This record gives sequence, structure tokens and C-alpha cells, in this order.
Amino acid sequence: MASQAENFKATDEKLIEEAATGFADGFAEALVQAACANPGINISECSPFSEVVEGKIVPLTAPED
Repeated sequence: MASQAENFKATDEKLIEEAATGFADGFAEALVQAACANPGINISECSPFSEVVEGKIVPLTAPED
């Protein structure tokens, strides 16, 4: 039973890592497309860990529970 739990945990961690990598890769590709479609825009502050608040790019804030 412990071995099965260990296998589940390892698989879970692998899937989370793959999802995070896929998300980051997709975000990077979207930035490339945005820059291609809009030459001259500054994408240097864009990040998957940012959001737009009052017209400015700011770091994401943790949701309040």
C-alpha cells in the first residue's frame, strides 16, 4: 500500500510539472505572437505571474481566503 501511495505521489508531481511547463511554454508562445502582430510593443514586463491592475502590469497577489 505504501508503494502505491509513493507511485501516486511521484506521478502527481510529474503531472504538475508537465502542466506548469506546458503553461509557461504556451505563455511564451503567446508573447511571441503578440510581438509579431504588434511590432514595437514592450513585452519585457509580461509574465504569467503578473496581472493588469488599473492599466499597469503588477505581480499577482495571493487570493484572500
